[in-house]
Amino acid sequence: MKREAEDTEELEDARTEIDRVDTELLRMLAERMELVRKVGEVKGRSAEAALLDPERERSILAKWTKTAEAAGLSGHFAGRILREILAHSRRTQEAHLDPDRAAGAGARTLRVGYQGEPGAYSELAAAKLFATRNSGTTEREGFRTFAATIDALHQERIDYALLPIENSIAGGIADVNRLLVDSGLMIVDEEVWEVEHVLAALPGAELAAIARVRSHAAALAQCGVFLRRLRDVVVEPWFDTAGAAESVARAGDTRIAAIASEEAAAAHGLVVLERNIADEDRNVTRFILIGREEELPPRSVPAKTSLLVLLDHSEGALARCLAAFEHESINLTRIESRPQPRTPWQYLFFIDVEGHRLDESLERALAKARSGCNLLRVLGTYPMRTKQPAHLDVGVSLPEGDGPPSEPAPVACTVTPAGSLTAMQEGRTRTIIDVGGVRIGGDRFTLISGPCAVESREQILEAAGMVRKRGAVMLRGGAFKPRSSPYSFQGLGHEGLALLREAGRAFELPVVTEVLRIEDIPAVVAAADVVQVGARNMQNFALLRELGRISRPVLLKRGMSSTVKELLMAAEYIMAGGNQQVILCERGIRTFETSTRNTLDLGAVAVLKACTHLPVIVDPSHAAGVRHLVVPLALAAAAVGADGLIVEAHPHPEEALCDKEQALTGEDLDRLVRGLVPILASQGRTM
Repeated sequence: MKREAEDTEELEDARTEIDRVDTELLRMLAERMELVRKVGEVKGRSAEAALLDPERERSILAKWTKTAEAAGLSGHFAGRILREILAHSRRTQEAHLDPDRAAGAGARTLRVGYQGEPGAYSELAAAKLFATRNSGTTEREGFRTFAATIDALHQERIDYALLPIENSIAGGIADVNRLLVDSGLMIVDEEVWEVEHVLAALPGAELAAIARVRSHAAALAQCGVFLRRLRDVVVEPWFDTAGAAESVARAGDTRIAAIASEEAAAAHGLVVLERNIADEDRNVTRFILIGREEELPPRSVPAKTSLLVLLDHSEGALARCLAAFEHESINLTRIESRPQPRTPWQYLFFIDVEGHRLDESLERALAKARSGCNLLRVLGTYPMRTKQPAHLDVGVSLPEGDGPPSEPAPVACTVTPAGSLTAMQEGRTRTIIDVGGVRIGGDRFTLISGPCAVESREQILEAAGMVRKRGAVMLRGGAFKPRSSPYSFQGLGHEGLALLREAGRAFELPVVTEVLRIEDIPAVVAAADVVQVGARNMQNFALLRELGRISRPVLLKRGMSSTVKELLMAAEYIMAGGNQQVILCERGIRTFETSTRNTLDLGAVAVLKACTHLPVIVDPSHAAGVRHLVVPLALAAAAVGADGLIVEAHPHPEEALCDKEQALTGEDLDRLVRGLVPILASQGRTM
């Protein structure tokens, strides 16, 4: 009893100290933001001042990472905090770059309308946006429907309306698009909100006993996989997620649950039965702020412009319109169509492009596009919140080289027939595959690393942290393991998939893992960002056909006794099914040589780079079979032009349940990255 009392006292003392430190952290953060405002004021007095200073932000990030690691903290953890601080700092400075907005800031009270009840995601997003947009008081008011919110804006009962326009899982919000068509209102800003759905119910409720689930239709659509796992549950669409939580609280029935934010659940006295229930790891909703007048942001603020376009129902009309933006190298970030009720089979198009309406290049593109449109209306130019600055991308800093070597002209290739889907034809650009923000191909070199197999929660989390710290941008790990011996460790299966997904989310690393059977494709797709086909399955044509139907990228390994042509024909099976996101992987072939596990065919990398537009990476681990050979082979792969590496690494290789002989340590990864730096710099590439 005495020991228990002492432990309780020690715990309370520690918590008291944590509260003290938290208070000091917030005080210092407020002090930093006050200095940020002063920087903004100075920039505002100069017409040449830019919002972004990439070199300084890079320098700060490097200093934070180094100082954190010296103090025994995770550099990745410190970097995540700094990115949020810098993003908030940029927004704080925006108002000072706009003299008109700065002059009117003062202690102004603004009224912002949103659809839903207090605690709805729309209200949370509005609070986030106006924390920096308005230095005065912001009053938030919820309305039952999108239309009611817009009506209140027209009637000047509110100053702005914040409405969702698209979701990364469910897609565009058609009702909001429809309201924009004839409203005469303008988009003046945007906000993004990381949606974290929870299933909440009254205290005492049990997941297995839930009979009804309520939420907004969009939220229900985003959680379809989870809802299908619940047996005999009736789904009830509600006008709002927070409203659904309120209705559950009023119902007084433990068999009814709501999908809502954790904030809304807590506000109505509900308990969380399950977290992270959305179909995808990242569930992001984009909101638009709508006002009665145009509010152009300063030219130095990265901007986006939204357009409403009506075209003739004629061949090539849309292509000609979009060509105007392509000609000016303007990036399109969204295009959606909406049918015209009075003229069936004719469509309005909602188009978002990067750029300020007053940019010369965008002005030229709009003038050219208008000549072929029945209607082209600018819905607004506003600050771009959906694209983070590239200079803070996670990776390894490389010294500048003399620039990339010139791209060789396409060569005659007899490996694969001309006109095939994999062939590199004249005029075709190389395929770059985006995996959760990680780009494979182009001038980026991608390092994928992790253990051969997921062995336990502790092991995969430690491994993910280790490889992230060393510059890896994707996490590999096997949940299903094809082994030559039936007595070897075969992986944790579905449990391993869940652990791999958890580790990837914890360290913000996209995940790649192998699929062995057609039956396992749905589970693997739900957990992984890239689906791997191992060497033993390269010519499993039934599996390849099924993978042609999924939307995930496929990493296709060369069979241990396969030719380059056979590898490309295997890729054709996937691409012919519709999935063009194929990454080729050379992992060594079986020859008469026995000094290595397999013979790494670096000549095949050069051949593939000449004959195909697909990204080509190398797996030196399975080629070498022993640790001390992996790094030299990996460096050779980079030198010959591979787009990336997939290497095995384990925090404790001597304890690994499979392939312990070839698994790299953290120190080995450090040595690998140091060796990559001069090679990639000489090629004009970065990590």
